Order: sequence, then structure tokens, then C-alpha cells
Amino acid sequence: MSRSNWKPRLKRSAGPLYGALVEALAADISAGRLRAGDRLPTHRELASTLGASLGTVTRAYAEAERRGLIWSQVGNGTFVRDLREGDRYSPQLDRTRIDLGPTAVPIVPGDLGHLALAAALRRLGERADLGALSGYQAHAGTEAQRAAGARWLELAGVPATSEEVTVCGGAQHATLMVLSLLAHPDGLLVEDLTYPGVLAAAEWLRLPTHPVALDAEGLVPEALAEACRRSKARVLYCTPTNHNPTTAVMPLKRRQALVEVCREFDVTLIENGALAPLVAKAPAPLAALAPERTYHLGSLSKAVLPALRVGYIRAPAHARLALEQAAAATAWSGSPLLNELATQWVTDGTAESLRDARRAEATARQALAAKVLKGHPYVAHASAYFLWMPIPEHRRAAGLVEEAAARDVLLGPAHLFSARPGHAPNALRVSLGAAGSREELERGLKTLVELLAAPAPRRLA
Repeated sequence: MSRSNWKPRLKRSAGPLYGALVEALAADISAGRLRAGDRLPTHRELASTLGASLGTVTRAYAEAERRGLIWSQVGNGTFVRDLREGDRYSPQLDRTRIDLGPTAVPIVPGDLGHLALAAALRRLGERADLGALSGYQAHAGTEAQRAAGARWLELAGVPATSEEVTVCGGAQHATLMVLSLLAHPDGLLVEDLTYPGVLAAAEWLRLPTHPVALDAEGLVPEALAEACRRSKARVLYCTPTNHNPTTAVMPLKRRQALVEVCREFDVTLIENGALAPLVAKAPAPLAALAPERTYHLGSLSKAVLPALRVGYIRAPAHARLALEQAAAATAWSGSPLLNELATQWVTDGTAESLRDARRAEATARQALAAKVLKGHPYVAHASAYFLWMPIPEHRRAAGLVEEAAARDVLLGPAHLFSARPGHAPNALRVSLGAAGSREELERGLKTLVELLAAPAPRRLA
């Protein structure tokens, strides 16, 4: 084990110094400036370096150990924790192929999310009230859970109170609940390219879908107005921030124009915000611009940890009872254990810290992609989990998917996201997060580059 001369980079914050110290520790572990097994400065050494009290450092180390970031041994020191011992860590079950397909959280050995999860599970197991977390709970979540949901949504700019929040089992469950509530024979307005989960939910509910055109800034308001006139549909599902699959972030002026169209045609908005927390300083969400007609769907799975299947619906207050009934009809009760863990992490800052770590890893992977894919046009933003790549006309995206699969690399074909069957663009969505390491991601991207550079396979006449 090596000794670290760690000097924390403290962010300005209105919160206590010990909290800023824990966040600095988490950030440096995530960035690789601190590695598993590094011995940290003693309490007195760090207090002297910071000009802080010994009590502040002691409290910070205790909180960091509670989160699973470090461990201490009396007489020996304090060390950065490692979860990669032996067979204890397995980021994914199937490592036989490089998967560049799903919208996955970047998970790497020693990942902060797993450190925090291991510590949280230990604490849960020691709680005297564990029995209370072993049964059913309120359909839409407890008051404390809904308050935590409001706090999580507010971090992404969504104004919410606990009375406006319904707890659910992730963004897909939220999608099904809200669509069930708002279902109408006239159907659902969706982006021309959209999240496959909403297409699956609409098909399950037998709702016709009406595609609305997109451009580089997202959904086109004029196209929405025309679709409203043509279809009579009055419910719109869209993703204005970190759009899936194109990664577009809709500018504020476009959002305002979109809201004007929705008010003109009395359209109810369903805003998918599952990936929004990954975008720092995004424009105001639709839920802030038109709260009276917006159902905002938030989730912890994408921005914090996939295993944390907890989501939050922010809806107009009048919909609260109906959403509670929808929760009862679709799941009866969420998992009290997961909901309690989510509440703890949102309340104590762990969720926000992990979100920042996810942003940092995504940014590093985007930088890697930019290097490997240099000369091959694509669309993405700095902290997206994937990129959108139009394929030159002399090649077919579907063929590239097949060729890559033959070389054990999986890609995301465009037809999965197309709201118009048979009219998918000649493009790929390339995930950067599902690969088990940056090295594995680099190998997968290099395979894609090789396939793009190779002559197109000859077709049989």
C-alpha cells in the first residue's frame, strides 16, 4: 500500500466543511487521483493542511467510511477501499462480447456506486427496524421518500413538492403508469426517434403513436403543431435534455416555443428526465416552464446505480390520487429496501456525488471516443452515455451491426428508436457506458472504425 500526500480540492459550498471534504475525496477516487489501497493523511496531518479542526477531519473520515469510500485500521491508518478482491467484483455477468448497445451506466472495477452500495447494505442489515422494511409500503411511497424524490428532481431544475411526487420502480414503470393514466384513443405524440421503452409501452396499451420531426435542436415546434392538427392527439412524450438516441439538448428558446404549441392545442406533456441529471447547467426543464400540464419522469438508475430501480414522477397535484391508483395496479408496492436506500442517498448527498462520478466517467469515455473515431462524423455531448452516428450512404447500418456482431461487438441499430416502422435512418447509436472498462471500449470502437474503413460486402444479385 502506498502513502498518499493527498491535498483535497474543496468546492465552494454553503454546507459544512466536513461534507465538502467527503465530496472532494469521492471526486478524487472517481478521477483516479486516489487509488485503491492508498493510505490517506492522518487526521492531524489533514487538519493541519486544511487549517481545519481535528473534529472536522474526524467527522469527514467517519462519513467517508460510512459511505464505503475508505476503511480504517487502528494503529495502521486510513485507506482507500477496494472491491476488486478475488471474485467479489463482477461488473457484468456476460463478458464474452463487447456491448456498445444499451444505455448503460459506466461501471468500472472499484466503482463508487458499488462501494457505497456495499456500505449501505451493511448498515441496513444492522438496523433495528429492518422488519419494517421487509413488508409492503404505501403505493406511492412514504412522505419521506416523496420528499427525497422532490429533492432529487430539484437538482435537475424540476420544481417539486412531496405532494406532487409519486415514487415508482424506475423511469420505465413511470412511463407505463403515466401513459395508462392519460391513455386516449387518439393516441400519443412522440419524437420521430425516441426512447424504445415508450414505444413498447404504447404498443402494450394499444395506443397509436404519431411521430413528430426532429432536428439538431430536438423536437420541432412547427412539426408538433401540424401533428396536433392532423392526429387530434393531445399527449406528447419527449426528451428535451440528453435525448435518446441523438443526445440533443433542446435550447431554452425552443422549449418555450414547444410549450406555446402545447398550450395552444391543450397538449399534456410527459417529459422523460431519466438522463437529464448527467447534463450540467441544462436549460430549464418543461416541468419548470409549464408545471400545470407536465408529468416529469425522473430516475436514479441511469444517473446513480442501475440496481437502484427507483423513480419519481412529478405531476400536477390533481393527478396524485390517480397516480397512486396506477402504482397500486401496476406494482402494488415498491421495494421498501430500495426506496429507503434511495431516500438515504438523496438526503445525505451520496446520490449527487455518484451523479458527478457518472458525469466524469462519461466525459472521459466521450474523450476516448473522439480520439478513436476521429474523421468519422457523429453527434454527442460531453457527458452523454452514447453517441449518434449517421452512416455514409454507401454503407448500410444494419449490415454494420451484423458485421460487428460477427466480431463480438454489439451495436444499437437505429430501427429500435424509430417511431415509423420501416423508416429508420441509416445510423447507429453507439453506447460508451456498457463496456466493462475504457480499454474494452477502445477495442470495440476500433473494431467499428475498421468496419467503416473496409469495403462494403458485395451483395448477391
